[in-house]
Amino acid sequence: MNELRRLLTLWNDTAYLHEFVTNNKSDVPKNVPIQTLVFQLIEDANDIDDTIIEISSNPKRSLEEFFKPLDNQEYHIVELSKQKGRNNYLRLFAIKIDENCFVITGGAIKFHHLNKDRPHTKKEMQKIDRCRDYLKNNGVFDADSFYEFLNEQL
Repeated sequence: MNELRRLLTLWNDTAYLHEFVTNNKSDVPKNVPIQTLVFQLIEDANDIDDTIIEISSNPKRSLEEFFKPLDNQEYHIVELSKQKGRNNYLRLFAIKIDENCFVITGGAIKFHHLNKDRPHTKKEMQKIDRCRDYLKNNGVFDADSFYEFLNEQL
């Protein structure tokens, strides 16, 4: 199972979501019942899945429509740029290898503004940094070097 499927499976698990929302109740928007939020998260996860499938199956579209720079102040091309894709409270984190080529490193349910402020989002920032360092250390800098790296792993 890849990271995208793992996250989408988790984000469709009502028991997991209920526990997560309950454990993070102080961050949850006020006056939103837990059950309502759980169903909204499931709907959002399914929307992310549909969006990625739709973009991936249409050669005239690009994943850049979904993923944007993680740093909102990133206005220039950055090698192995850290990216985020979002739908309401759900975030996917990825490394942009090249045009329309991303490695999804993780994801989070984010009720709070800054990723560094909560343990679960801080962990995802550490994962994306480790993945980026790993790719750099293995000579990955574009799609060709990425696919060459993958072939060497087989």
